[in-house]
Amino acid sequence: MRRIPLKMIAGRLVAIPVSLFAVATLAFWMIRLSGTNAAASVAGEHATPEAVAATERELGLDRGLWDQYTSFLGGLVRGDLGTSYFTRQPVGEELMARLPLDATAGVLALIVAVVAGVGIGAAGAWYRGGWPDRTGRGAVTLLQSVPEFVLALVLIFVLFYQLRLLPAPVGQIALTQSAPPRITGVVVLDAVPAGDWAAFRAAAAQLVLPVVSFGLVLSAVFAKVTRSSLATVLASPQVEYARALGLPSRRVFASALTVSRTAILTTVAIVSGALIGGNAIMQKIFSLDGAAAFGVDSIFKLDLPVVQGLVLVFGGVTVVLFLLIDILILLLDPRVRATS
Repeated sequence: MRRIPLKMIAGRLVAIPVSLFAVATLAFWMIRLSGTNAAASVAGEHATPEAVAATERELGLDRGLWDQYTSFLGGLVRGDLGTSYFTRQPVGEELMARLPLDATAGVLALIVAVVAGVGIGAAGAWYRGGWPDRTGRGAVTLLQSVPEFVLALVLIFVLFYQLRLLPAPVGQIALTQSAPPRITGVVVLDAVPAGDWAAFRAAAAQLVLPVVSFGLVLSAVFAKVTRSSLATVLASPQVEYARALGLPSRRVFASALTVSRTAILTTVAIVSGALIGGNAIMQKIFSLDGAAAFGVDSIFKLDLPVVQGLVLVFGGVTVVLFLLIDILILLLDPRVRATS
């Protein structure tokens, strides 16, 4: 424990509630000051002014903004994110029923991104100037210039429509396949305790396209970071000395990659923010019923409690993830501990 700067970690922990308060405040005021009329959206397109006014009173939107804000913060202190205007269910329950799918798809896409990106970047740094490097840079340029939804549509057209290798993007499981009993809300996970391996295979096949298409786009970031940091390490005097001692190439490469892990871990935290927005796009394309897609629908319907809750939850996840990455880097990199 003496190797870890506890004061620095304590400072990060104190910053979490401050950051969440700032996120909650921004979420509330940006929505309220945008000039939108949530009551009119809830009442319906053809609602009369009297019906809109009645809806405002029912939802508490007729109160002053400061009164609404203090009530909102009071609910957060009690762990209450409010009630959805449309489903009439607690926002916390609505999000918790959907977040496991976001987490599953996001983690799998991140694994694909790290494996593919680090592999491409490491090959480019080791064979710098050679055909692996040129091929990798071309692939990175292509992936960076293509939005994730475009790549997703191309993969759907090729792998589903043309080659029939993967199933149609109709949700978590094919329409002709029965789902296992709900536990987490993620069919591929719920099928394991139920022993329903047919549902497991069908659900896993449904996840291939969204995970691969999103992971490949994100892999470009890891490829660039890995190539840059690893090439710098490979050109350092330490690596030249190791080679002069006659160490095997695989040991030199492994040691250099170990030194580059700090940059890769930092990129994991940064890219995780992109996972949230990208998840929403992918879920809409592939008909997945996750929290991100639910949030997109709520934005269009002006379901303010859901939007606020989603911003707060995703903001909290991002803040905690940055804290965990910071601690992991402190544990793995003595250079960071020495300067902390």
